[in-house]
Amino acid sequence: MTTQDQSATPADLARLKQHFDGPVLPSAARPSRPSGNALYDYAHMGYVRSAASLRDGDGDPDLFDRLEEMAEPESWDGRGPEAQGGNRILRNYIRWTFERASQQSKISTGADGGFTAFNTGLATARQETIYGLFRRNDRLDSQPWVFVGWRVASSRDFMDNFPPSLRPDFVTYTDNPADYIYDWRRELVVSVDHILNDQGNLDRFPAPLRGNSHLARMALKGAVAGAEDRVRRNYKAAVPTWYPAQDTVQLLLPLSLLDESTVDLALVVSRQGEFYRGHTVLTTAMAYNNARLLARPDSDWLQPAGDDETS
Repeated sequence: MTTQDQSATPADLARLKQHFDGPVLPSAARPSRPSGNALYDYAHMGYVRSAASLRDGDGDPDLFDRLEEMAEPESWDGRGPEAQGGNRILRNYIRWTFERASQQSKISTGADGGFTAFNTGLATARQETIYGLFRRNDRLDSQPWVFVGWRVASSRDFMDNFPPSLRPDFVTYTDNPADYIYDWRRELVVSVDHILNDQGNLDRFPAPLRGNSHLARMALKGAVAGAEDRVRRNYKAAVPTWYPAQDTVQLLLPLSLLDESTVDLALVVSRQGEFYRGHTVLTTAMAYNNARLLARPDSDWLQPAGDDETS
């Protein structure tokens, strides 16, 4: 993936995994785990539903399903009926929240060194922050930590090991709150030809435009102008998202290509000096999955992702 390719989703960025302290094991002794997943490198997570189980909608509830029940209500599934019950967006959210916590050294160690924890950024219906709790793993042929469960600050085993001064903090994605807001005074430059020529992008366009690059180009130019007008009327129409490969906050603008009442794609916009650059497009499914890493999108156009883009 080159620095020009900004169409990757977090699931494509396995190469960004972090390295954690712990015994270095010979390859034959290392436990099987999802490649490039920092959470699974860090801790033995116990039973987790397989990809086949998620696809088929069966299997016993696992730790992510229990977290969904514990957290305040939110739609963590895709739109299609085949996506229901998998909590796919939540699984992706926890994976990359933990990744970010490791980057920012926000995985806290308890008072006696036998436990660690991270802040999930989620809360219960009573607005109690939810933490992930781990204990030290005594097995040398496994990860250095073992997942204990999800805890709130009042949980006995969490409270015993993490007084207020040791509780892990929320992860952050920028030091400048202005990064979350689209400044309509700055010029937006869109690389139309790059978007259309980039492999896979045209396949994301509505079917009537995929076979005609000229019509797609005209539709894209018109949709960009409409998106600029929309975000000037309502700043919430520009949805912030995080791009792990460059450790930067980007913005998503809604593109209506065929009908002004329907958003077909999201334009990914990055701040470049004194202007914005629009450099790729995502399906709304991909866009939601990425945007949810920062916060639940407060937008009238970006809804929970579909099953096609949350694997």
